[in-house]
Amino acid sequence: MNLHHIQSTVHGVNRVASFLEENYIGITWSGTGDLEQTPPELWKEKLVQYYSLDESELASILATLHMFANLMQDGDYVLISDDEWTYVGDIGDYYYDDSAGTENDLICHRRGVTWLGRIPLAELNDKVQALQNDSAILAKFEYPISQAQLDRGLAVSIAAEATNSLSAGVDEATIQTALQVLREALHSEEEELRIRAATAILQYAKQ
Repeated sequence: MNLHHIQSTVHGVNRVASFLEENYIGITWSGTGDLEQTPPELWKEKLVQYYSLDESELASILATLHMFANLMQDGDYVLISDDEWTYVGDIGDYYYDDSAGTENDLICHRRGVTWLGRIPLAELNDKVQALQNDSAILAKFEYPISQAQLDRGLAVSIAAEATNSLSAGVDEATIQTALQVLREALHSEEEELRIRAATAILQYAKQ
Protein backbone atom coordinates (compact mmCIF):
# COMPACT_ATOMS: atom_id res chain seq x y z
CA MET A 1 0.00 0.00 0.00
CA ASN A 2 1.35 3.40 -1.02
CA LEU A 3 0.51 7.03 -0.34
CA HIS A 4 0.35 9.68 -3.06
CA HIS A 5 -0.28 13.40 -3.33
CA ILE A 6 -2.00 14.91 -6.37
CA GLN A 7 -2.18 18.59 -7.23
CA SER A 8 -5.77 19.80 -7.12
CA THR A 9 -5.29 23.08 -9.02
CA VAL A 10 -5.72 22.43 -12.73
CA HIS A 11 -5.15 25.25 -15.22
CA GLY A 12 -5.52 27.77 -12.39
CA VAL A 13 -8.79 26.31 -11.08
CA ASN A 14 -8.88 24.61 -7.68
CA ARG A 15 -10.72 21.29 -8.04
CA VAL A 16 -10.81 20.21 -4.37
CA ALA A 17 -14.58 20.73 -4.05
CA SER A 18 -15.22 18.79 -7.25
CA PHE A 19 -12.91 15.92 -6.22
CA LEU A 20 -14.61 15.65 -2.83
CA GLU A 21 -18.20 15.97 -4.05
CA GLU A 22 -17.83 13.62 -7.02
CA ASN A 23 -15.49 11.14 -5.29
CA TYR A 24 -12.61 11.10 -7.75
CA ILE A 25 -9.16 12.48 -8.52
CA GLY A 26 -7.86 13.13 -12.00
CA ILE A 27 -5.39 14.61 -14.44
CA THR A 28 -5.67 16.22 -17.87
CA TRP A 29 -3.97 15.39 -21.25
CA SER A 30 -7.14 13.74 -22.43
CA GLY A 31 -5.85 13.71 -26.02
CA THR A 32 -4.18 10.38 -25.31
CA GLY A 33 -7.58 8.71 -25.03
CA ASP A 34 -8.30 5.94 -22.54
CA LEU A 35 -4.91 4.85 -21.16
CA GLU A 36 -6.19 1.31 -20.68
CA GLN A 37 -7.17 1.10 -24.35
CA THR A 38 -4.20 2.99 -25.82
CA PRO A 39 -0.89 1.06 -25.78
CA PRO A 40 1.77 2.90 -23.73
CA GLU A 41 4.08 3.08 -26.75
CA LEU A 42 1.49 5.33 -28.45
CA TRP A 43 1.08 7.77 -25.54
CA LYS A 44 4.07 9.86 -26.65
CA GLU A 45 2.82 9.99 -30.24
CA LYS A 46 -0.59 11.23 -29.15
CA LEU A 47 0.86 13.84 -26.78
CA VAL A 48 3.06 15.22 -29.55
CA GLN A 49 0.06 15.25 -31.90
CA TYR A 50 -2.24 17.19 -29.54
CA TYR A 51 0.07 19.36 -27.41
CA SER A 52 3.08 21.64 -27.87
CA LEU A 53 5.63 20.18 -25.47
CA ASP A 54 9.40 20.26 -25.19
CA GLU A 55 11.29 17.06 -24.38
CA SER A 56 11.46 17.63 -20.64
CA GLU A 57 7.73 18.39 -20.43
CA LEU A 58 6.97 15.33 -22.52
CA ALA A 59 9.06 13.06 -20.29
CA SER A 60 7.43 14.46 -17.16
CA ILE A 61 3.89 14.00 -18.51
CA LEU A 62 4.60 10.44 -19.65
CA ALA A 63 5.89 9.60 -16.17
CA THR A 64 2.76 11.14 -14.60
CA LEU A 65 0.44 9.21 -16.91
CA HIS A 66 2.28 5.97 -16.15
CA MET A 67 2.07 6.55 -12.40
CA PHE A 68 -1.61 7.49 -12.54
CA ALA A 69 -2.74 4.63 -14.77
CA ASN A 70 -0.36 1.83 -13.82
CA LEU A 71 1.62 2.41 -10.62
CA MET A 72 -1.21 3.68 -8.42
CA GLN A 73 -3.28 0.76 -7.21
CA ASP A 74 -6.76 0.16 -5.90
CA GLY A 75 -6.43 0.52 -2.12
CA ASP A 76 -3.56 3.02 -2.13
CA TYR A 77 -4.11 6.31 -0.29
CA VAL A 78 -4.14 9.79 -1.83
CA LEU A 79 -3.92 13.28 -0.37
CA ILE A 80 -5.35 16.53 -1.73
CA SER A 81 -5.31 19.85 0.08
CA ASP A 82 -6.76 23.32 0.27
CA ASP A 83 -5.58 26.28 2.38
CA GLU A 84 -6.51 24.67 5.71
CA TRP A 85 -7.00 20.93 5.32
CA THR A 86 -5.51 17.81 3.83
CA TYR A 87 -8.09 15.28 2.68
CA VAL A 88 -7.25 11.57 2.76
CA GLY A 89 -8.81 9.12 0.32
CA ASP A 90 -8.76 5.43 -0.54
CA ILE A 91 -8.07 5.11 -4.27
CA GLY A 92 -10.15 2.99 -6.64
CA ASP A 93 -9.65 1.88 -10.23
CA TYR A 94 -8.62 4.01 -13.22
CA TYR A 95 -11.31 5.07 -15.69
CA TYR A 96 -11.58 7.50 -18.60
CA ASP A 97 -14.51 9.94 -18.69
CA ASP A 98 -14.85 12.08 -21.81
CA SER A 99 -18.58 12.68 -21.40
CA ALA A 100 -18.02 16.44 -21.11
CA GLY A 101 -15.48 16.56 -23.96
CA THR A 102 -11.72 16.26 -24.26
CA GLU A 103 -10.54 19.87 -24.09
CA ASN A 104 -7.20 20.29 -22.36
CA ASP A 105 -8.67 21.79 -19.17
CA LEU A 106 -11.07 18.86 -18.70
CA ILE A 107 -10.15 15.98 -16.42
CA CYS A 108 -10.79 12.75 -18.30
CA HIS A 109 -8.19 10.48 -16.69
CA ARG A 110 -9.78 9.62 -13.35
CA ARG A 111 -9.68 7.30 -10.38
CA GLY A 112 -12.58 6.83 -8.01
CA VAL A 113 -11.89 7.75 -4.38
CA THR A 114 -13.55 6.96 -1.08
CA TRP A 115 -12.76 9.96 1.11
CA LEU A 116 -11.84 8.87 4.64
CA GLY A 117 -11.47 12.18 6.43
CA ARG A 118 -9.49 15.39 6.69
CA ILE A 119 -6.54 16.59 8.77
CA PRO A 120 -5.50 20.20 9.55
CA LEU A 121 -2.40 21.11 7.56
CA ALA A 122 -0.64 22.16 10.75
CA GLU A 123 -0.92 18.62 12.15
CA LEU A 124 0.93 16.91 9.31
CA ASN A 125 4.41 15.65 10.11
CA ASP A 126 7.50 16.85 8.24
CA LYS A 127 7.56 13.93 5.81
CA VAL A 128 3.95 14.45 4.72
CA GLN A 129 4.44 18.21 4.47
CA ALA A 130 7.38 17.58 2.14
CA LEU A 131 5.13 15.35 0.02
CA GLN A 132 2.47 18.09 -0.06
CA ASN A 133 5.03 20.67 -1.12
CA ASP A 134 6.38 18.57 -4.00
CA SER A 135 5.82 20.54 -7.20
CA ALA A 136 5.06 17.42 -9.24
CA ILE A 137 1.47 16.93 -10.38
CA LEU A 138 1.56 13.47 -8.83
CA ALA A 139 4.06 12.45 -6.16
CA LYS A 140 4.60 9.24 -4.21
CA PHE A 141 5.42 9.09 -0.49
CA GLU A 142 8.87 7.51 -0.38
CA TYR A 143 8.55 6.01 3.10
CA PRO A 144 6.44 3.23 4.62
CA ILE A 145 2.91 4.58 4.90
CA SER A 146 3.00 4.12 8.69
CA GLN A 147 5.53 6.99 8.82
CA ALA A 148 2.88 9.36 7.47
CA GLN A 149 1.14 9.07 10.88
CA LEU A 150 -2.28 9.86 9.44
CA ASP A 151 -4.22 7.64 11.85
CA ARG A 152 -4.70 10.19 14.62
CA GLY A 153 -6.12 12.86 12.34
CA LEU A 154 -8.36 10.38 10.56
CA ALA A 155 -9.66 9.08 13.88
CA VAL A 156 -10.81 12.59 14.79
CA SER A 157 -12.49 12.94 11.41
CA ILE A 158 -14.28 9.61 11.74
CA ALA A 159 -15.48 10.52 15.23
CA ALA A 160 -16.72 13.90 14.01
CA GLU A 161 -18.63 12.26 11.20
CA ALA A 162 -20.20 9.82 13.65
CA THR A 163 -21.32 12.74 15.83
CA ASN A 164 -22.77 14.52 12.79
CA SER A 165 -24.69 11.37 11.88
CA LEU A 166 -26.17 11.19 15.35
CA SER A 167 -27.27 14.82 15.22
CA ALA A 168 -28.79 14.16 11.79
CA GLY A 169 -31.24 11.73 13.39
CA VAL A 170 -29.75 8.30 12.66
CA ASP A 171 -31.73 5.80 14.68
CA GLU A 172 -30.17 3.67 17.42
CA ALA A 173 -30.64 0.40 15.51
CA THR A 174 -28.60 1.73 12.58
CA ILE A 175 -25.86 2.91 14.93
CA GLN A 176 -25.68 -0.51 16.58
CA THR A 177 -25.52 -2.21 13.18
CA ALA A 178 -22.66 0.07 12.15
CA LEU A 179 -20.82 -0.70 15.38
CA GLN A 180 -21.27 -4.42 14.76
CA VAL A 181 -19.68 -4.02 11.33
CA LEU A 182 -16.72 -2.28 12.98
CA ARG A 183 -16.44 -5.07 15.57
CA GLU A 184 -16.27 -7.65 12.79
CA ALA A 185 -13.62 -5.57 11.01
CA LEU A 186 -11.44 -5.88 14.13
CA HIS A 187 -10.81 -9.49 13.06
CA SER A 188 -9.90 -8.68 9.48
CA GLU A 189 -6.66 -10.07 8.04
CA GLU A 190 -5.84 -6.54 6.80
CA GLU A 191 -3.92 -4.57 9.43
CA GLU A 192 -5.02 -1.17 8.10
CA LEU A 193 -8.67 -2.18 8.33
CA ARG A 194 -8.24 -3.48 11.90
CA ILE A 195 -6.55 -0.23 12.95
CA ARG A 196 -9.22 1.92 11.33
CA ALA A 197 -12.04 -0.07 12.93
CA ALA A 198 -10.44 0.00 16.38
CA THR A 199 -9.83 3.74 16.13
CA ALA A 200 -13.42 4.43 15.11
CA ILE A 201 -14.82 2.35 17.99
CA LEU A 202 -12.57 4.00 20.58
CA GLN A 203 -13.42 7.46 19.34
CA TYR A 204 -17.12 6.66 19.35
CA ALA A 205 -16.81 5.42 22.95
CA LYS A 206 -15.42 8.82 23.99
CA GLN A 207 -18.47 10.73 22.71
